[in-house]
Amino acid sequence: MKKLIFNLLLIGFSLINVATAQSIVYADVNKTDVPRMNFEIIGKLASNYLIYKEVKGSHRITVFNESMQQLETVPITLLPKKKDLLDVGFYTFSNFAYLLYQFQQGSIVYCNAVRIEPNGKILEEPVTLDTTRIAYKADRKIYTAAQSGDGSKIMIFKINKKDRTRHLFTTKLFDAQLNLLQESRYALPMNRSGDYLSGYSLANNGDFAFIKYNRLTSGDIEDATLIVKPAAVDEYQEYPLDINNLFLDDIKLKIDQANNRYLLTSFYSTKKRGNIAGLYNSAFSIDSRQQVFKTTTAFNDELKKKMSGRANSKRAFNDLFINSIIIHENGGFSVAAEALYTTGGAWDRWGYWGGPYGFYGGPYGFYGGFGWGWGWGGFWSPYYYYSPFFYRSYWWGGLGYGYDYVRYNAGNLAVFSFDREGNRTTENIIFKDQSESGTDGTISYQVLLNNDQMHFIMNHSGKIADLDDVVITEDGQMIENEPREARDRYVNFMPRYGKQVGPTTMIIPYSYKKNISFARVDF
Repeated sequence: MKKLIFNLLLIGFSLINVATAQSIVYADVNKTDVPRMNFEIIGKLASNYLIYKEVKGSHRITVFNESMQQLETVPITLLPKKKDLLDVGFYTFSNFAYLLYQFQQGSIVYCNAVRIEPNGKILEEPVTLDTTRIAYKADRKIYTAAQSGDGSKIMIFKINKKDRTRHLFTTKLFDAQLNLLQESRYALPMNRSGDYLSGYSLANNGDFAFIKYNRLTSGDIEDATLIVKPAAVDEYQEYPLDINNLFLDDIKLKIDQANNRYLLTSFYSTKKRGNIAGLYNSAFSIDSRQQVFKTTTAFNDELKKKMSGRANSKRAFNDLFINSIIIHENGGFSVAAEALYTTGGAWDRWGYWGGPYGFYGGPYGFYGGFGWGWGWGGFWSPYYYYSPFFYRSYWWGGLGYGYDYVRYNAGNLAVFSFDREGNRTTENIIFKDQSESGTDGTISYQVLLNNDQMHFIMNHSGKIADLDDVVITEDGQMIENEPREARDRYVNFMPRYGKQVGPTTMIIPYSYKKNISFARVDF
């Protein structure tokens, strides 16, 4: 009997070990998936995982089953050559996805959409959503797209910036079947000396929202407005933010559909070019547009010392950038901010407003001429506020000459939680020290949301083959789960380009020697 019990215990422990080992399922490494590859995890369609890949102008969609076995590779033959292709993007719906792509033929820029089925195939002809005539050869996208949180609507828009004092918007709102719901044109006055636009978002009801702000030559924001263009009309409304005597750093906008409001948050200082002193939060009702709350949360000396680890901690939050606003089921929300900086390059906080490795390049965007410009108005930043999921290899239209010598660093991560009225409830600091040369692919983090838990997924500092899972609950409890050990020392995970595809599941890319592959990780 004792021998039987002992054997049963051994079997039980073996099953536990197998379950733990199977929490990471690796796809086979494809030798054609080189580090110069651009990719985007499209997501889960039916029971398949779809991933877009591009190498040297060859585009394809790889289809995996739930065991990360490759089912098929589908070439995308309808895309134009690289010299004419300006942008690609994927938007996932319930059981299909759209590929939106922009390209130039002669003097015409096209914005097309084509439907992708769960097996990765394209069965229908592309649909032209809009065209624009320009008098120059474009080197980047003209249109920007936004999708509503419930996946019922998608909008494309363009901004004509030829007149620096008057930006002309054209917006087109579509339903999930690409039926045109509303086309609008309107003009937005701009100040030549420092007006910016950011945070373009689409509410479930089709309202289009973004932020207009004025940045001083010192780098500070002293004036900002929430702009909302209702779905069914051609006019927009302005709702100024009550900033008082604060100087904001970089305002982020998040649509909180569960609580029917627009959330805005930013670090602030109390003087020009001053040290970061706290967090500013504001909320407006989606329906009435009345301000729901406005709060400021000052960082005390104890928190600054904890963040920096030094007695002289006035600059403790100066390298932090907000890159996550997380909505909770209890009506509260959390703001996650990470220390991001480079060494060996020319940028400091005052040289890369709004993102650590990119810059806005002037009030009207960094692009050729003064015609049609990028919708969000700036140089591509790898730390754009919401995870772009699109990995743009720096060997392909990347950040340019000299960036191979730059070392990218991601330091401590601060997570501030607030109740539904914007009052701070808890704060947590995840201590880490990550760095990589020539690429930022393996540093930083991604968030997996599961009920009241926020899983912060990142490579383990000092041992990159381990995948850390730090859980913070709605009530502020922080739990450090056992690290997920990679199968061997050649695996370097790229969690910040991962994408949640289920309640507890994320597809995470990883580099393996001289290739890139993907893994399904269950938390």
